[in-house]
Amino acid sequence: MKNGKKVGKQTAQAQNNTRATSRPLPKKTAATVVKVFLLIVLVASLVGIAGEEYHWGHGNRHVADSRLPETAGEPATGKTVDKPSADEPAAKEQKTVIAYYFHATARCSSCINIENYTREVIEDDFTGAIKDRQLLWHVVNVEEPGNEHFIQDYQLYSQSVVLVEMQNGKQTRWKNLKKVWSLLNDKAVFQKYVQEEVSTFLGA
Repeated sequence: MKNGKKVGKQTAQAQNNTRATSRPLPKKTAATVVKVFLLIVLVASLVGIAGEEYHWGHGNRHVADSRLPETAGEPATGKTVDKPSADEPAAKEQKTVIAYYFHATARCSSCINIENYTREVIEDDFTGAIKDRQLLWHVVNVEEPGNEHFIQDYQLYSQSVVLVEMQNGKQTRWKNLKKVWSLLNDKAVFQKYVQEEVSTFLGA
């Protein structure tokens, strides 16, 4: 019986110890832990903000240097700007006009004349645009493998001169110069028509 009472007493004491350890922290201690945690978060945030401000300020100094006008007799510094400032204008979009002449394998004299008259206008009147790669001239046989898609792309039904405007590698508009057939008997009028249409696409 004494052993039983001793065991019961030890069990009761263990339960009391468990209750003691499972008691919630005093309010003052909990409040202190929360304050310390908030203080750590605040310090970390301030450090992050300071680092970010240094980064953008460093970048802005590069922008300011790159925008200084060149002094007479002094070469440009050649500094690279990683990130342009908000007040600097965006770079111009690159525009290219492609002048296509589409034909079939079998060609009549009229078809050949259309190509020759158009080629003369492109090469004689737009040498600067060709040199600057603003204007390209392509002769395409739509019956060759891989070129069939042009027929549907530009709704071709005969030999045609088609102007295509490209902005940054993407097609923005196109036009089939359908009057080349009706003007074929007057070379001067034919070439003036093509010249005006090409100039319009170039924005000249």
